[in-house]
Amino acid sequence: MGPTALARAVSAWSPWDESERVSAMSTTLKWLGFAMTVAFAGFCGLVVVGYTLTDVGGWKAVGLIAAVAVPLALLCLVAYHRPSVAAPLLGVAACVPIGFGVMQLVDYQRWSDWEDQTGPVSLVLVLLVAVPLAVLGLSRAASAGWLLLAVTVLPLLLAAIGAGTEWWRPLSIGVLVLPLAVSGVLLVLAGRERASHESVTRPGRFAH
Repeated sequence: MGPTALARAVSAWSPWDESERVSAMSTTLKWLGFAMTVAFAGFCGLVVVGYTLTDVGGWKAVGLIAAVAVPLALLCLVAYHRPSVAAPLLGVAACVPIGFGVMQLVDYQRWSDWEDQTGPVSLVLVLLVAVPLAVLGLSRAASAGWLLLAVTVLPLLLAAIGAGTEWWRPLSIGVLVLPLAVSGVLLVLAGRERASHESVTRPGRFAH
């Protein structure tokens, strides 16, 4: 191997090029997770809004839509502009859909019947937290990804346990939120990719 070929090989494996590769991979995973969550939430939002306007109607429907849309927009703004504030705030907000899962664990039939009459409350609660988490994932991928997995998976598992012999009912419905779980995995992988690279290239590691 000549000097020119050797220089090219060394350059190809330089820490700077590796940093660029890791950064590009992490960014791609974060935006994929974000896009998947927003697309899924947008589709579900259109369905829920249509259901609310058709079955509820009037100013009550407008009030219900605003009661979800306004907090959702505020949480997204905080997640984008103040991620350090949004991370603990969304951690607390994640307790709401998980808490509803605990209620289904205690009395699944009662809350399942109530949801059949009221509407997809559990789905709305998950989306209310999932979309801001996707925004947060653009700056804090790992923490947002783990929280997104928690609000997606834990309520389903709790409901399945509470349903007893009919455990398949909540899980079959839970297949609908699979895109959110995939988004959570993508964000976790984005965070691990960056963290593992930073642990290797930390200043002073190769200073000998």
